[in-house]
Amino acid sequence: MNKYLILISTLILSVTLLTTGLYTTRLSAQSDEEEKVKQEQQQAEAVEALTTLDQLLQNRQTQQQSIKRLKAELRAAKEDVTKKEIEATLKAETEKLERTEQQISALTAGITEEAYYERETKKFNLQDELQNLAEPFVKMVKSTTETARQIDTLKLTISDAIQRQAIAESAIDRIQTLIKTNAKTKSSNLKATSRHLEKELKNWVERQKEAANLQSTSEQQLALKQKAAANSNLENYATGFIRTRGLNLLIAILTFFGTFMLLRGINKLAGVLFHRKGRKHSFYSRLIRLLYQVFTILGATLMMMIVLNHLNDWILLGVAGLFTIALAWIGLKMLPVLTEQAILLLNLGAVQEGERLMIDGVPWFVKRLDHYTVLENPALDGGHFTVPIRELVGRHSRPPARDEAWFPTKKDDWVQLQNGTIAKVVIQTPELVQLVELGGARITYLTTEFLNTKIRNISTGFRITMEFGISYKHQHQATDIIPAMLHDHIKTGLDKFIDQENLLDLEIELLRAGSSSIDYEIEADCDGKIAHRYEDIEGEITRLAIEACNKYELEIPYPQLVIHKPE
Repeated sequence: MNKYLILISTLILSVTLLTTGLYTTRLSAQSDEEEKVKQEQQQAEAVEALTTLDQLLQNRQTQQQSIKRLKAELRAAKEDVTKKEIEATLKAETEKLERTEQQISALTAGITEEAYYERETKKFNLQDELQNLAEPFVKMVKSTTETARQIDTLKLTISDAIQRQAIAESAIDRIQTLIKTNAKTKSSNLKATSRHLEKELKNWVERQKEAANLQSTSEQQLALKQKAAANSNLENYATGFIRTRGLNLLIAILTFFGTFMLLRGINKLAGVLFHRKGRKHSFYSRLIRLLYQVFTILGATLMMMIVLNHLNDWILLGVAGLFTIALAWIGLKMLPVLTEQAILLLNLGAVQEGERLMIDGVPWFVKRLDHYTVLENPALDGGHFTVPIRELVGRHSRPPARDEAWFPTKKDDWVQLQNGTIAKVVIQTPELVQLVELGGARITYLTTEFLNTKIRNISTGFRITMEFGISYKHQHQATDIIPAMLHDHIKTGLDKFIDQENLLDLEIELLRAGSSSIDYEIEADCDGKIAHRYEDIEGEITRLAIEACNKYELEIPYPQLVIHKPE
């Protein structure tokens, strides 16, 4: 079995090596062919460049001789008008010579001397130094469009050179016509006119050659730029960015977050050890934590800057510096708000750890005061959440009172609504409170609405109060005998209806002497355990009161209207 495995592995390896060798040979052949074509193109471009360069050198020699002649004429001239004309002509010829020199430099080396000596030594200036931070980024953006802008400029230059040639050809044709006409004309000033025309013809011929050379030079530069633009396409640029600056950016980001998480982890570990020893946060411990958090951000930023500096990536370093300065500026603008938050974090503000805080009418216990403060309400389902420290700015807390309730009700409590309906609390959260009536109907309140509603919690104990009246014919027994009889009968009946320990107290008192009856008030105090039987007990008391009247032959009057006639 092992022999077969070795044989198969050897075969696969041989095929792989053979395939790789053939592919490498093919790539090498393609590369040699491309290199040969490239060399042929460069040779042809070099021959064309040398031809144009020869013409430019001849033009330069002609322009230098013209300048030398003009300088001699300027020295010999005596009239001011003549001197000014010669100076203007000399200035124009000097400018043409400078342009020719630039063209020769650009055609020879592919770059002008102005570009080489572009940077100049400047004195130190703080504003300039700050601007220099943004310079690498601006140059990077500018470099991405440099080739396109140069191509556009060269196209405009070629178009301008063609127009100049057309103008020069028109001028040459006209001057040649004037020369032919002047030769046939018999004039006393024939020689002076002929000299002037010959001079102008020579100037326009030079201008035509200058424009033609400019066109040829620009076309060659345009071909080079278009070739460079074709080679440096978006894919190559993206690949180069990923390999260099993209990789540097990834390393910088990983350094920042790695340093940040490491320092945060040290802070968390210190906090765990601190709490494990049972210590409470003092002012100094909070101050150290706050300073450490500031140091964490600064340390992570500094490490990112050090890495970018080590990678010599000045563009990303400049961008990171500008971003840091922008964040510092925003921090200065937000200094009052940040100061208030820092005071809260130091447990010196209006909201303090271990106190009671009201938010939208709901009380909360400040369990832990931090950047994300932990609030709790033990009486609510889901009564544990965190809020940013900025949301506590402007609020106030106070120490909780002893045995102070955190909510008017608890889950499974029974309540009596304003309309007398009895319902059970089945859900109470920071947002909603849901009740279930006897029979199954559900009522849902917003928590803030529930707190503003007058609701009686009868799960802690309740009193059923009922008024009951008897006729005035029992007036002689109304103050002592009848209340005792009613009390005994109702008490005996309620003890059978509910457990005796759940009836805490029963009182029957004379309430008033009404217009038609002597009224009593029946008060039954019950334990909250039987709150769900509130309506049943209320009905049972009514039944027992009527039953007592029947048993003791007590008349229950009905409202009467008495009319007195005057005698």
